[in-house]
Amino acid sequence: MREFSHNVPNALLNNLNTLQDVVDFYSTPVYATTALEDFTKLDLPKNLHIRTEYHRFDPKSDTWFGGRTAFPGQDTVVTGLKYKKKYKGVKWTDAWPEKQFLND
Repeated sequence: MREFSHNVPNALLNNLNTLQDVVDFYSTPVYATTALEDFTKLDLPKNLHIRTEYHRFDPKSDTWFGGRTAFPGQDTVVTGLKYKKKYKGVKWTDAWPEKQFLND
């Protein structure tokens, strides 16, 4: 499999019944980019902008909307290894999200 530069996922093993199935599988190109990264390489219309460096909300330091979140009580979890170095996760510490609405 190393010679073909990509592995066979377990979910597809049952689909590889003949030699032609294997040839077709390894003939399919494998892209290592996400759809968002592919969009940034396109020649987009002037009225369309894609932000790849987005803003992560942190209730302790953000002043947008008075530090209120659109998702009270929900943790912000960063799962990708690439983005764990760039963005930190936020653990919700309040017992009840009503605190977000008491400042009105």
